[in-house]
Order: sequence, then structure tokens, then C-alpha cells
Amino acid sequence: MNVPNSGMNFLQKEEPEEVKKGFPILDALVILCALFVIGFLGYLMINPQKEGADNRNAARSADISTILSAVSTYTNKAGEIPEVIPVTEKCVSFGNEICKLGPYDCIDMVDLSILNNEEEGEEIVASIPSDPMNSSTNGTGYYIIQDGVGTVTVCAPYAERGAEIVFEKYLY
Repeated sequence: MNVPNSGMNFLQKEEPEEVKKGFPILDALVILCALFVIGFLGYLMINPQKEGADNRNAARSADISTILSAVSTYTNKAGEIPEVIPVTEKCVSFGNEICKLGPYDCIDMVDLSILNNEEEGEEIVASIPSDPMNSSTNGTGYYIIQDGVGTVTVCAPYAERGAEIVFEKYLY
């Protein structure tokens, strides 16, 4: 007797030899590399240390711009650059750091208290800004010089991530 489909066993399924079980190692490595690249790019995009350094550098730029504007305002009113600003070529050197306003010892620092002359009613700035990370007890962490022919330079030598923050202005 010949029964149709009698040689087939429906309970046991046989797979062809070319189909392999498991995950190939190469595919796993490609997926891991792709995930690593995506994670690394995400880290670079939201790196908090870089963002913090950029914010502090922006504050430094604003601070030295404020100092330079105050010196410019004083120069316009007085008709001359304050003589306390040293005449030199190198901004960052001993004796060129700006002293904080108030009851501070400004020996070997540039005392810009003339910008806050409350007695004469000519207060140009209420205080001299300080570097967000590097200021001493008396010093602001910012430096100021003039070239002797009318250009004043203010610099922030402690800028982060290799940035150079220097502003200069011709005041005559």
C-alpha cells in the first residue's frame, strides 16, 4: 500500500547543512565597533570638562574686556593712560598682574584703584574681575601693560585648552 507523504516525519524538522546556528564573531565585532564609535562621539559632544573650560574662557574674555573698557574710559576722561600701567613688551611678567580693589597689598602689582575713585564721584568700575580659577590673595590673575605709544594690552594667561586670550586697544 502506497500512502502519500508516508516517508515524511512532521515532528522532527531537519535543517539544511548550509544554515549555521549562532552569531558569527565578525558580525559581533562590527556591531561592538559601531556602538563604541557612537558612544565616543556622544562623549565628545557632551564632554563636561570641555564645556566648563569653554565657559571659563568666555568669562575670562568678558573680564579682560571689562578691564580694558574701564581703562579706556579713564583715559578718555583724564586725557592720559594711567601711569601705573607698566611700559613693557611682555604681558605676563613679574609686576604686571592687576591687583584687586579694596584693602589689598598691591606691592609688585598694578594698582588700578584709580578706576574706582569714590571720593571724586568717578567710579568707573565697582570691582576688578578675577580669573575664575587662578587668582592670588591680592592679584586678579589678569595682567596689563602698555607699549608707551598709546596701546594698552590686557591678557589672561591662565586660559584653558590652549586658548590665548589677549585684548589690546589703541587709546590715543
